[in-house]
Amino acid sequence: MGHWPKDKLLRHGPDLPMEERIRRYQHNVRAIREAGCKVPTSAMIDSLDPAEIELWFADGAFTIQRLENAIRTLANSPEEPDQDS
Repeated sequence: MGHWPKDKLLRHGPDLPMEERIRRYQHNVRAIREAGCKVPTSAMIDSLDPAEIELWFADGAFTIQRLENAIRTLANSPEEPDQDS
């Protein structure tokens, strides 16, 4: 197993245009592979296909939105009464 290429990885956040995000993501996958490491599929997809990467970004954005909605709903719900046992 190789050494994780932390210094070679590029940020690919939602503030960038999708084309640039995909390009940076592909760069990161290549850098990880070239370093002899496995792409951590629990956190990323191991693909260079732009369509798959874009879908992965969209799925992540959808998950974040669902979580934000759930948190907002819980924050606005009435408090539960104390349960004395």
